[in-house]
Amino acid sequence: MIQIVIADADDGKQIHKWLRLLLPGMPLSGIHKFIRTGRIKVNGKRGKRDTVLHAGDTVNLYMTDEDYAASRKPKREKYAGVKSNVDVRYEDDEVVIVNKPAGILVHAADGDYASTLQAQVEAYVYRKRDTAEGQAFTPAPVHRLDRNTTGLVIFAKTSRAARELAEAFQSGRIEKTYLALVAGTVRKAGRVTAALARVSDEVTAVTAQGKESATNYVPISAAGGTTLMKIHLETGRTHQIRAHMAHIRHPLVGDVKYGARREQGNSTFYLHAAQLKKDGDFSVTAPMPRAFAAKLQALGYDLATLDGKL
Repeated sequence: MIQIVIADADDGKQIHKWLRLLLPGMPLSGIHKFIRTGRIKVNGKRGKRDTVLHAGDTVNLYMTDEDYAASRKPKREKYAGVKSNVDVRYEDDEVVIVNKPAGILVHAADGDYASTLQAQVEAYVYRKRDTAEGQAFTPAPVHRLDRNTTGLVIFAKTSRAARELAEAFQSGRIEKTYLALVAGTVRKAGRVTAALARVSDEVTAVTAQGKESATNYVPISAAGGTTLMKIHLETGRTHQIRAHMAHIRHPLVGDVKYGARREQGNSTFYLHAAQLKKDGDFSVTAPMPRAFAAKLQALGYDLATLDGKL
């Protein structure tokens, strides 16, 4: 028999999900049979597929030491071929905050898991330390950025952190600051409160039937028919900044899906998640990407004078 005390990292996880991560060498059918035949007990009671585990629970697995050791080994090297050289800007026992480059998805889409930021962060954490005995939780993003948006993304390293951070985002206790390059000259700070709703997989639109949304913006500098702005989000709707800037007729430079002029030789827009702040926990910044800085320089911005304003 194998006895495991559930760690904080796995608090709130269902048994079948915990077992799948704990025993990667056991096939899914074997996991279900293991539960169905009563070979797992939680605090002395027979575990069911949807039993929720809590930190401090004692779990008994009725299997030999040899079978347990074999089941702990994945069928192939875990994260084989997945890069793990992510740009970590902050890390503690509960979270890791990374700087996402342009052109990479946070979550998997259409099966291309290995190239996602999630896979790379999982590989980074997996390779950095040995997982505690019995711990099964893997890092999970608690929010997302578009493929071509750069900047900070928070990953929870424990179930508890995932729940707490999700609630903090919902309640607005995490302050999000972006840098955006928009078309046209914006002379005054402002606030956009237009309601937003998804109208397709790729576009969010302003509509009275949408969800309440609020975006604050402050112009930093203007050059070449564009304005560099600092943007604070009060809500976190999909494509919120892109849709709100288009709504006030200042779409992100290069964002053709939201009405910007197509630029020759450029297929992206310029939006960077520059800062994340949670009082008492963390205040993290990510430097402006080189491509963003190069675009500003090409438009005639004085990068030296911008440093103190960003």
